[in-house]
Amino acid sequence: MALASSTRASALSASVARRPPLSAFRRASRARHGRRARHAAASAVDTVPLGVDGGAYAKELASALDAVRLASELCQEVQGQLMRMDEQAETKEDRSLVTLADYAAQAIISWRIAQDFPDMTLVGEEDAEALTEGGEGGAETLNKVTNLVNKTLKGHMGEKAPTLSSQDVVDAINRGQSTGGPTGKHWILDPVDGTLGFVRGDQYAIALALMDDGDLKVGVMGCPNMPKTGEVLEFQESYAYGFSPRLVSKMLAGDSLGWYKGCIFTAVRGKGAYMFPTDPTLKFEPVKVSVSEAFDPRKAKFTEPVMKANSSQGFTAAVATNLGIECKPLRIYSQVKYGSVARADADVFMKFPKAGYMEKIWDHAAGVILVEEAGGTVSDAGGAPLNFAGGRYIEGLDRGIIAASSALHAKLLDSVAKSWSSSQL
Repeated sequence: MALASSTRASALSASVARRPPLSAFRRASRARHGRRARHAAASAVDTVPLGVDGGAYAKELASALDAVRLASELCQEVQGQLMRMDEQAETKEDRSLVTLADYAAQAIISWRIAQDFPDMTLVGEEDAEALTEGGEGGAETLNKVTNLVNKTLKGHMGEKAPTLSSQDVVDAINRGQSTGGPTGKHWILDPVDGTLGFVRGDQYAIALALMDDGDLKVGVMGCPNMPKTGEVLEFQESYAYGFSPRLVSKMLAGDSLGWYKGCIFTAVRGKGAYMFPTDPTLKFEPVKVSVSEAFDPRKAKFTEPVMKANSSQGFTAAVATNLGIECKPLRIYSQVKYGSVARADADVFMKFPKAGYMEKIWDHAAGVILVEEAGGTVSDAGGAPLNFAGGRYIEGLDRGIIAASSALHAKLLDSVAKSWSSSQL
């Protein structure tokens, strides 16, 4: 995965001007709060976090929650650097973007989970080849990643924090090269899902799931820029998550708003789905989330990827029309879309990529169990459940992926079928 070329974050952040509330909140929050107190990360966990019932997977849930919170703070620091243009994104050989946060988040999550589960296997998006085989530039990036990981660990663990070497970081990143499979326990990780949104100062997610004997059992998803409530900004053709001018004014005036953004979702098979603040210093009880109870097409929203290259927006519009949905789409980067369905900000999620595109399991695993535990159903466009046990890709996917409440899912499948038939005429 050698780095092919450098791309200034500023060249990729043209859309930031259309979304001023996020950056305004960041500046005001830094000025008002300064450096926040850090929570202590335990080297082993034997309690269920904040009263959420993890059942037989309580230890896995607690470890994953702590790991994703570590990575969330790390990612926010890097996003701030990108917005100030102190750092830059790079372009991989497959033309996708990668940042310090992608490597560092995978390293810190891999390391943290291994403290409790030393024999863990991890299916992760990144590997360290570009850092170890990338010459002087790769070595420089590895040094930055290592420093970032150690800074985050020290901020959470104080003097008890270990100091990881560059080789420790490389080993932690490369632990993610597992191919998973239908037997045993496998962690599935996208360290920064929605890197384009990340470098633009927009939505992204740290998405971690646990699969046991081919079935998703635990999901933890950090969404550091996601508003606590489903407030959206309206654009000409779509909606996007943001903050109202009134809320921004309050923040800029110095009002303390408590938990207004930064959501972390947890889901355990058979135990439901919950939402917490990403920041552990904000003490709030877990909020149980659930998908829409009723479907009113006049008020309903559907969510889809931001970029036309990632999904056919024309086809999703046709499906929405067949469902009677009158609202503009809610376009969001990353698996935050699954979070929007899980807590009923949107009724439907649809993604229909170009023919031949292979979906990676880390792009969906955490979001899928979240929606399912919130009372929804996720399938391919033919109604088959997604198979995460076939390796690093979701094999046999029929056309695309859809998610909705269980009550609406059958109607959504019918609408997809009708729209597909019409599109083939």
